[in-house]
Amino acid sequence: MAHISVKKYGQVRASSIAEMTPYEQINLIFSNIIGRLAATKGFIERKEIAKKGENISACILLLGALQDALNLEVEQDPSISNNLLALYDYCQRRLTQANLHNDIEAITEVSSIVKEIKEGWNNIPLDKRSPAV
Repeated sequence: MAHISVKKYGQVRASSIAEMTPYEQINLIFSNIIGRLAATKGFIERKEIAKKGENISACILLLGALQDALNLEVEQDPSISNNLLALYDYCQRRLTQANLHNDIEAITEVSSIVKEIKEGWNNIPLDKRSPAV
């Protein structure tokens, strides 16, 4: 099933991504990370080390994209962005450790964190999903 998710996101064309709202783009990144981490567990179990490394590297880059997307200058409550920045950094470090030690537990931990953040993201009210113009 994880392979289906990864394949699905690989088929998204750049033009369709450009047409997405920022909310949808971030949601796609979350889904991509979750799918890749699920596939990575299988790669570790099957000792497909090169594929494991490629997927973990992609997830680290995607977490970096999430960091870049944060608005650290939000006047109302910058602590949310700062907390997410630290959490994404933690996930990147855990994935680096997972890559070095073939640590499925670390992959599972990061996947759980990303799923929880994605759940919060999905609960953003519809009227708040578009940036103010």
